[in-house]
Amino acid sequence: MKLRIASFLSVAAATHAFVVDTKTSQRHNGHVLYSTTAATLGSAPPTEAAETFGTVVGDTRGAALRLENVAISRGATPLLNNINWSIQPNERWGIVGINGAGKSTLLGAITGTVRMDEGKALVHSNVRVGYLRQSAVSGSTKTVAEEARSEMTHIEEAKIELEAATKVVEDGDYSEEALDKLATAQEHFETIGGYQQEQMVDSVLKGLGFEPEDSDRLCSDFSGGWQMRIALARLLLSKPSLLLLDEPSNHLDSSAKDWLGKYIASYDGSVVLVSHDVSLLDVSVNSIAEIAGNTVVEYRSCSYNKYLEEKEFRAASAQAEYERNLEEAARLQAFVDKFGASATKAKSAQSRVKMLEKMKKEGKLDPPPVAVVARERDPELVLPPPPKPNGEYLMKMKDATIGYDPSEPPLLKNINLKIPRGMKLLLRGPNGAGKSTLLKALRGNVPEMIQSGERVENDRLFLGTFTQDLAQELDPDSRAVDLVTDYARSGSDGNIRVTDEAARGVLGRLGLGGEKPLRKVSALSGGEKARVALGMFALKASNLLMLDEPSNHLDVGCISGLAKALSEWGGKDGAIVVISHDRKFCEKVGFTHVGTVMDGKLVLEQRSLRDSDWDQYDINAASRSPA
Repeated sequence: MKLRIASFLSVAAATHAFVVDTKTSQRHNGHVLYSTTAATLGSAPPTEAAETFGTVVGDTRGAALRLENVAISRGATPLLNNINWSIQPNERWGIVGINGAGKSTLLGAITGTVRMDEGKALVHSNVRVGYLRQSAVSGSTKTVAEEARSEMTHIEEAKIELEAATKVVEDGDYSEEALDKLATAQEHFETIGGYQQEQMVDSVLKGLGFEPEDSDRLCSDFSGGWQMRIALARLLLSKPSLLLLDEPSNHLDSSAKDWLGKYIASYDGSVVLVSHDVSLLDVSVNSIAEIAGNTVVEYRSCSYNKYLEEKEFRAASAQAEYERNLEEAARLQAFVDKFGASATKAKSAQSRVKMLEKMKKEGKLDPPPVAVVARERDPELVLPPPPKPNGEYLMKMKDATIGYDPSEPPLLKNINLKIPRGMKLLLRGPNGAGKSTLLKALRGNVPEMIQSGERVENDRLFLGTFTQDLAQELDPDSRAVDLVTDYARSGSDGNIRVTDEAARGVLGRLGLGGEKPLRKVSALSGGEKARVALGMFALKASNLLMLDEPSNHLDVGCISGLAKALSEWGGKDGAIVVISHDRKFCEKVGFTHVGTVMDGKLVLEQRSLRDSDWDQYDINAASRSPA
């Protein structure tokens, strides 16, 4: 039976998330349809891709999901090959690997949005599959609470059964069969939490950072990051038995991320989590699948930290075995070289020749495959030295009132900020407090955002910016190398002598080697696009860098490389302003100042980060207006 996937998002956001329910299937034109209760959202028609490939209901040998001999290509380039992997009931898998390895592609193959060249994905007949993509947004005009509960079909179905059984008894049927059906329906409704439905909705929304008063606000009132949380809440409350999550923490602050980790850790079902967030992985999953060398390497029953240890052990063992095999081959070859022409030793020499041939045939003389290499080299980002500015301050903001609509209350008031040379400033605070709004105002792209007060920049300011969505906004029809060179050559501060070779060198050090720089952006993964965006910084000198959640979409190695570059850059002439919820990244940068944005204000402190910055990161949650 072929799964045909129905989206429960609006047409504009179709296929970003769905629930596959193998219990409510219907036959239609040779396919099996899996219904969802889209309510006023309007289910988008399944894509042709979902009709012709994707997960199939079949014999999983007891697993919730089973992949058999799966192979996937990206264009003419093989991406994944001979994938055999099973997800057992109640296992929680973290999928890790470098950007572009194929993590999201693998989830796409399971859900039917990516074609499999070979093999099949089998799902158990009793499994409901729920999926949240990296780019999931709500796309709804309902209230937050209405949207969050809209896919709790398991409760709605149980409620209908309970109401039907109750009506039979109320109509006078007191037979043993009718009473048994009523008792069973009541027990089932209670077991799945039907009587606590509203409490569950409130609990999940609170965990994801919503205030009680947010429940009655329209989804359309919220920014993209908060709409992603609404989509995540809806998916979690739908309680699929197999939960697929692709980078769900990209737009979560620390408290919401902590809550999500604990929620996943206690989830009653199977989970597959694609994430580069080490802290989330370490608390939430109990097995790791690494995509490396075009295959899936399993580390079953391993936390993230245990996986790192096991990977080192396997790599050391593989290298030791390889070296032993080389020594044995050298010993055999030496015997053949010495006695091959000897009449008395010819038989022994021939025996050793056969042993050598067998070792070669079995691959014992081949180096360990890349899939078991202990550690790949971290991507390297080298930023040009900052041009020397005139004077002490690169930028000043004085008594600024900041907002988007003059007819509405401003988001930020009385903002006073001086950015001197050498400053490394982290802007912290809850999502929606106005951090990104402040950064936009500092950049000066929209002057009318500053409704009163002033923004003054150094007459030798060279500003470089990295926004949350920059990687996703790159021209999909441009080649990666062209974007880097065009950016480096552009503007009055551009360098027209930048060559394609220099750009390819930068991208290669960021892990985009070979022919990848020559590919169109549309052929790159989300993480690879983020690397291209970072590469644009490497050939154009700036003395003030502003970065909004730069670690989103980047793998662990690239995050480390970026943090290292920022920690070493600047000297006495450059400065950086960063928004980030990634603790490990922030601790590596070495910030000199911390700015807390909350309740429409900015509180600036000259100090390094403290543990309490993360423990109290999201107290006194701010308004959920666009930030």
